[in-house]
Amino acid sequence: MSKSVYLFLLFCLSILPIYAQEKEYKLNEIVVTAERIPVLFSDLARTVTVLDSTDIQSLPADNIQDLLKYVNALDLKTRGTEGVQADAGIRGGTFEETLIMIDGVKISDPQTGHHNLNLPLIPDNIERIEILKGQGSRVFGPNAFGGAVNIITRKEKGSSLQLSLLAGEHNLYNLAFTSSYPVGIFGNNFSFSKKKSDGYRHNTNFDITTFSLSQNVSLTEHTVNIFFGYIDKKFGANNYYSDLFPNQWEHTTTKMLNVAAGFGKDKFIVSPKIFWRRNDDNYILDYSRPDFYHNIHKTYSYGGELQSSIKTNFGTTTLGGEINKEEINSRNLGSHSRLKSGIFGEQFFEPIDFLSVSLGFFAYNYSNTGWKFWPGFDAAYKISKDTKIFVSYGKAFRIPTYTDLYYVGPANLGNPNLTYETTTNYETGFNISRTFFESNISIFYKDGKNIIDWARASASEPWRVENVTNVKTIGSEFSLTLFPQELLYLLPFTKLKINYTYLSVERSTGVYESKYLLDNLRHQLILNVDNKLPFGLKQNWSFILRSRVNFESQFTVDTQISTHLKDFALFLRATNLFNKLHKDFPRVVLPGRWITAGIKYSLTGY
Repeated sequence: MSKSVYLFLLFCLSILPIYAQEKEYKLNEIVVTAERIPVLFSDLARTVTVLDSTDIQSLPADNIQDLLKYVNALDLKTRGTEGVQADAGIRGGTFEETLIMIDGVKISDPQTGHHNLNLPLIPDNIERIEILKGQGSRVFGPNAFGGAVNIITRKEKGSSLQLSLLAGEHNLYNLAFTSSYPVGIFGNNFSFSKKKSDGYRHNTNFDITTFSLSQNVSLTEHTVNIFFGYIDKKFGANNYYSDLFPNQWEHTTTKMLNVAAGFGKDKFIVSPKIFWRRNDDNYILDYSRPDFYHNIHKTYSYGGELQSSIKTNFGTTTLGGEINKEEINSRNLGSHSRLKSGIFGEQFFEPIDFLSVSLGFFAYNYSNTGWKFWPGFDAAYKISKDTKIFVSYGKAFRIPTYTDLYYVGPANLGNPNLTYETTTNYETGFNISRTFFESNISIFYKDGKNIIDWARASASEPWRVENVTNVKTIGSEFSLTLFPQELLYLLPFTKLKINYTYLSVERSTGVYESKYLLDNLRHQLILNVDNKLPFGLKQNWSFILRSRVNFESQFTVDTQISTHLKDFALFLRATNLFNKLHKDFPRVVLPGRWITAGIKYSLTGY
C-alpha cells in the first residue's frame, strides 16, 4: 500500500469514537410512490429500498450510479466509473428490464438501455431515491420488468446556496454549484456540475457537464413542477464493446423536459404530466481511425399522462392513461418511430381492520401488437403496529429497443420480428420496525417467457437477437438495520445495515447458445456501518461481496470520513480501499484504490 493509504487507515482506526446526540431519521416516516397513490413506507405491500438524504450524504459516492451499488438486490454493472456509464439490473434482471424515472416520469431510451442512466442530476439536488423490487408494469407500464428506480428531486421553498469542490487521484476534479431562490409563489432551483479526469488507465478519461433548472409553483390546492436537465459526457471507452479495440470513444448528450402538476385536494386529485427527451450518441470504434466505424444515433421520446384519483367509502380509485412516441435517426439502425399508449387503473381499499389491498392493471398497445392486459395485486396485513406480512402478484413486460430490432454488424444482427418479453411475479414478505431496529425478509419467484437474448445455434453463425430464452428465478432478500445508540448511547455506531440477496436462476434456451444472460448475481452481501469519531467526525464503511454466475467473486471496501465546520462540510473518501482487481464485464477492468477529498460551502436563508 502507498504511504497515503497507511496514514488514512491509521487515522481511521487509532482514534476512539465519542458520544453523539444526533438522532437518525426513520424510514417509516417517508411517503413513497411504489403505488399509483403515494403511501407511507410503513404501509407498503411491496419490497422497496429508499436512499434518503442522510444516506446520500454519508455513502462514499458523488453520483447516482455509484449510490445504486449499495442497494440490496440491485446489480450495478459499470463500464466507466464516476457516472460515465452503468447498467442497473434488479433481482437477476437485465438493465433493459429496469425502469428509470425522475419524479415519476419514465426515462426510456429507445436506442438502448445503456443510456437510461444518462441523468442530468447530481446528488445535491436529489431528495431521495426509491427502488421498487419486482414487477411494476401494473403500476408503471412497460419495462418495469424486474423493478423500477424513481429519483425524487429536491424542491426547495427557501433560499439556499451550495458550492462544492472534489479533487483526487488521476487528476479528478468535480466542481458543483446548486442554489434555490423563491420569488413569490415560485420556487426556483438550479444546479451545475463539471467533472473531469485523465482516467485510471489508457483511454478511460472523461469530461462530464451536468445542468438542471426546475421551477415549483405551490398554490393552496394546486402544484406545478417544471424540470429541465442537460448532461454532456465525453469519455474514452476502453474495451467497452469489444476487446479488439481499446481506443473506442463515445460522446453522449441528453436533454429532458418534464412538467407535472396536481390539481385538487384530499378526496379528488387530477395529475397531468408531459415530457420530452432527446439523446444523442456519437460512437467511434477506433479514434485513431475515426472513419473506420462511426455511428451517430439521435433518439426522441415525448408524450403525456393524465391520472385522476378519488376517495370514497370504498377506498381510493385511480384511473388514467398515457400516450407517447419514440423516434430514432441512426446511421446503423436507420430511421424508425413507434407510438405507444396505455390505460391504467388501481383500487386501494381496507376490507377489514389491519388489512390493506391494492388491485390494479395496465393495458398497453404499441406497434402492431394490439392491446395487452397486465394485472396485479398487493396485500398487507398488520400483525401489530410495527409488524406486517405482505403478498404480491403481477405480470410485467418489456418492449425491445431499436438496437434489439435493427442493429447490423459483422458479428451481431438485430431482429425486426422480435416480440415483447413477459414475466409473472409472486412474492411474500415480512417487515418489522422497532425503535432500535428495522428488518425485512422476502421470498420471490419470477417466471419469464420469450426473454430477449443475443443467441446463436453454432460458433460459425453471427449473434442474433431472438425471443428464445425462458428464465425462472427463485430468490430471497434479507435486510436488517440496527440503531445501536437507541439501546446504549455510549456505543460508537449510529447505524449498522446488513443486506443479503440470493438468486437461483434456471434458463431454457433450447439449442441456442446465450451471449449475455449468463452472469447474473447469485449472492450479494452489503454491509454499511456508520459511526462517530472524535472532533465531530463521521465515518461510513461499505463492504460489498458479489458472487455472479460464471464470474469470479469480488469483494470491495469503500469508506468516507466527513465533518461539518459551521457552513462548511469536508470529506475524505477511499473507494476500493484495498486495491482489489475487479470487473463487472470480462473485458473492462475497473479502478483500483481511488482516494478523493472535497469541501462544500452551504448558505441558507440569505
